[in-house]
Amino acid sequence: MKKKKVILVFGRICSGKSTFMSSSSYCIVVSNIVKDLVNSNDRSVLQNTLDLDERIAEEIVGCLDALTVAIKHNLIESKNIIVDGIRQPSIVNYILEWYSDSDLVWIEAPAEVREARYKKRGSSKDTTTFEEADNKPIELECQKIYSIFKDQLQIINNY
Repeated sequence: MKKKKVILVFGRICSGKSTFMSSSSYCIVVSNIVKDLVNSNDRSVLQNTLDLDERIAEEIVGCLDALTVAIKHNLIESKNIIVDGIRQPSIVNYILEWYSDSDLVWIEAPAEVREARYKKRGSSKDTTTFEEADNKPIELECQKIYSIFKDQLQIINNY
């Protein structure tokens, strides 16, 4: 049996990360982990979680461990595992300590495309303008992932 990959997917707000996921992969959605940790769906609360990076990383690795063990023992179908929406380099580093052969994928889309997507989705969770949401500390931290891991990233243009 060919070993399945762990794929870490990054990108700025509305870059199209969720369109990268497919039914042929298991998906760990980081925002769901953060929602559970802070016990909130409020985007303003979720955007202020920089201090939870270690807890978030531990939870992701726990999920990865559970999935890889279940695959190894044929308890579930063998599929790639996608981790969607990591926002901090410290979390990436932590995961790479445990899953060093992970693929790193950056989903790229220009700001004007992302802004149009943000407006089109019209989510009740989006209580700020795109410019405000795109410049929150957590989003700027996400951009650091691109800078730090640039040489390891597979860049996919999604526009």
